[in-house]
Amino acid sequence: MNYQEAKELLKTKAGNAEKWVKYVPGLEESGYLAEATKQELMPKDAPAEQDPNQVMTVEALRASMGWPSRDISVNALIIENDVADGNIPVRIYRKEALGKPVPVIVFFHGGGFFGGSLDNVEHPCRTLADKGDVVVVSVDYSLAPEKPYPDGLLDSYRAVKWVYRNADKLGILKEKIAVAGDSAGGNLSITVSLLDRTFGTNYIGAQVLLYPTVARGIDGKGELWDASRLGAKADAELIAGYVAGFGSLDFKVDEMYLENQENTKNSLVSPIYSERLGELPPTLVAVGEFDPLRLQNEVLVAQLRENGVATEYIQYNGMIHAFMDQIGDAPQAEDVMEETVRFVLGIFK
Repeated sequence: MNYQEAKELLKTKAGNAEKWVKYVPGLEESGYLAEATKQELMPKDAPAEQDPNQVMTVEALRASMGWPSRDISVNALIIENDVADGNIPVRIYRKEALGKPVPVIVFFHGGGFFGGSLDNVEHPCRTLADKGDVVVVSVDYSLAPEKPYPDGLLDSYRAVKWVYRNADKLGILKEKIAVAGDSAGGNLSITVSLLDRTFGTNYIGAQVLLYPTVARGIDGKGELWDASRLGAKADAELIAGYVAGFGSLDFKVDEMYLENQENTKNSLVSPIYSERLGELPPTLVAVGEFDPLRLQNEVLVAQLRENGVATEYIQYNGMIHAFMDQIGDAPQAEDVMEETVRFVLGIFK
């Protein structure tokens, strides 16, 4: 699929994908922000000493990422740090009670390809390991701008290969490897699956894409960013401003991640352009109702299904981008971790 064909798909497929809608607790209707999410989006007064023209550094942006989440695990967990394939830090989570090899979820954190860390997804990964008989391997892949594309993608693939080759050490079933990730990590999950198929290694048997970015380099003012298609029945102006702000920053992410901007059309950067989607494993896509990436996620869901890939799609009503981070606060964050484990174990039963 070429760039123009993908843009046409955005017009026809986005907003129409068959989905499993999870309503805001207490509501049985779509179109409304969860109250806590609404408060998060409300304008905040800037500190008096802050210069409005000051540009945040990459370091400051990285430090601002994440959410003050909590550990909600109830089982005793073993958590270990290790190094994959010579130089890729990983963190491994498993329940103490596991007595036999189990499936594994290799997890890639979000952060716009330039931020995020093992610590940022500590509580989501603990929750995944707590919710089912799986081992979780969280991957600290290379970040832009110091190491732009394809370094992070290649690190992610190397980490999966390391998991496969160290199955006995990790106590996992090497024929039952799933990948999962949020936002940029969702992009790396599907692109590492494409790389896995391209190389013919076929390590990956399932993938979970949490509000992934899958269409880089498309104008933030085009169909992809049309907030009116998200179906708000209240706070439409607030949501539109949020979507527009998100879209306006998208090109800055590409400037850091991609040395060659023509790579936005590369299927290993923007997987909606891939001709190999039909080779991908069973897939779960989950996204918030008012996530700016929802429309491109729905295009991907439609493409996967048209290419014969078994694909589940869950929409979390009232949520915006990165709601997974709010473990211990938003019930939807815990729920999407439960759905991830349910899906993976269902594929590998």
